[in-house]
Amino acid sequence: ARAMMQHVWTNYERHAFGKDELRPVSGKAVDSWGGVGQTLVDALDTLWMMGFKDEFGRAANWVEESLSFDKDLNVNFFETSIRHLGGLLSAHVLSGRPGILDKAKDL
Repeated sequence: ARAMMQHVWTNYERHAFGKDELRPVSGKAVDSWGGVGQTLVDALDTLWMMGFKDEFGRAANWVEESLSFDKDLNVNFFETSIRHLGGLLSAHVLSGRPGILDKAKDL
């Protein structure tokens, strides 16, 4: 499982870092959720729990420095709650990084 996660995350970082998703067949980065770093935020707790602290650090830095919810979007409430709010809150609880909590409050 660690090797698989390393492979997937390395490709996401290389080809789509900060984008909502990396399309697996085309390898294209897309912002299909409005440009809110969907994959990155959703993966924060997994990165931490699997021991990928360097990868978590780069992702957390992006959240604190680049993630913005100042957008006019029609969002799915359930998906936003579990992926973004849940991802940010769990990443904050695990890491103690206050900047991540700030983003959860902003959301």
